Amino acid sequence: MKIYIISAFTFLSFGLKSQITINETDFLQSGDSVGISTSTNLAIDFSTTGPNSTWDFSGLTETEYLYEKAKSMSSAGFIINIQFGPFAPTEYRASYFQNFDGLPMEDLTSFLPIQINSINRMIKIDNNKLSVPGYSLETQGQVIGFKSDTIETAYEFPINYGDIYSSTGYTDINLSPAAEARIKMNRKRQSEVDGYGQITTPDGTYDALRIKHVVNEMDSIYIELGPIQQWIPINRTNSEYEWWAKNKKRPVLKVETETIAGNEVPTRITYINSPPVGLDHNTLETKVYPNPTDKILNIESVEVIDSVKVFSTDGRQVFEQETSGMMVTLDLSNLTPGVYTVQAISQKAQSFKSIVIK
Repeated sequence: MKIYIISAFTFLSFGLKSQITINETDFLQSGDSVGISTSTNLAIDFSTTGPNSTWDFSGLTETEYLYEKAKSMSSAGFIINIQFGPFAPTEYRASYFQNFDGLPMEDLTSFLPIQINSINRMIKIDNNKLSVPGYSLETQGQVIGFKSDTIETAYEFPINYGDIYSSTGYTDINLSPAAEARIKMNRKRQSEVDGYGQITTPDGTYDALRIKHVVNEMDSIYIELGPIQQWIPINRTNSEYEWWAKNKKRPVLKVETETIAGNEVPTRITYINSPPVGLDHNTLETKVYPNPTDKILNIESVEVIDSVKVFSTDGRQVFEQETSGMMVTLDLSNLTPGVYTVQAISQKAQSFKSIVIK
């Protein structure tokens, strides 16, 4: 009888999905890069969850292939490193930074008197949590950093099924003297690990934890245009549904939604995927000057440039720099005179330009 009970338990266990624990080593670290695909399947089922779940998203179709990168603080620039580098106060000492699309850029550019080209989020990660100590933005050819008055915690480690936590982040982005304008970001995050089981995507099948984040944003913009002085509120509720597996650096699947008129609408779907065979590298529009140059080279683009590499005529890589912005300045004074090829890389495309160093 005892043997029978053990056998039944063993048989039952084959039907159960393994519960995993996610910790800081399962997240991106400085310099890491992960290839992801985007999908426009807006009918995706993001509500099904719970213990011992089976999620089948194998039918997702790719619309675009991108790279998510944890950019080294060494490429953030001098001013940003004063604010968030190794000599900043401990709570503001960032591990890396990433592109951030959590602000409604279309709304911002319609209200503000200046153009914001890109926004980055500073990330601090340790064995207890992943937090967001501040942001940087590029405007009018300058990169400006802003420390958060209240630092938002995005994840608490270790992550296990049933965990519930909340956090608040507040950041005052004062654009003066570039413009008489301010952006106040007030984010309230509620997170719950509401499921575990197995997930299947076009890239494979994984044991996973499912995390649901609900972020209530009560942002506001202050502008001065002549006699007009006004605060404009921008209130939104965004949710993020994430399926995390071990050693994958980011969710194997992430569904982002926005609540509009009481309805939750998917706005972005991304999943880890291998690069397609014969991936066509889109051409990035860039302007490189002066050319010829003696040491300083400027690169301008219509997209944010993530990194730049320089190759000699025999194909050797002789220079590399992580970047963040639509305008990049390189100091090539260590290179000997000659002809070189400059490769500029964005999230979606790349360009190759020949230059001459005098």
